[in-house]
Amino acid sequence: MKEIKHLLGKRIKELREKRGLTQQQLAEMAGIDQRNLSKIECGITFPSKSLIELAKSLDISLPHLFDFEHVDATPDYMKSFVKDKLGSLRNEQLELIYRLVLTMYN
Repeated sequence: MKEIKHLLGKRIKELREKRGLTQQQLAEMAGIDQRNLSKIECGITFPSKSLIELAKSLDISLPHLFDFEHVDATPDYMKSFVKDKLGSLRNEQLELIYRLVLTMYN
């Protein structure tokens, strides 16, 4: 979750700056506190309750908010990341990952 919070925060900041908005302006448009937006952009908090409003305020779809394709992830980084996260998954999450990988090899 920490990585997602960080990536999402960077993405929101990137989109806000692209539209020439200050944190205060975007916060007002989304109906949240500017300090909260700052924490979101820094990857400290996840905007679960304000995600839809942030997407609307940035005039993008919710899935577009999670477009992290521009983030450079090498194969070694991705393997390390997956290995690191596997140990903390709940059984149903692990089963989902297992089935996904299994379908890639069938």
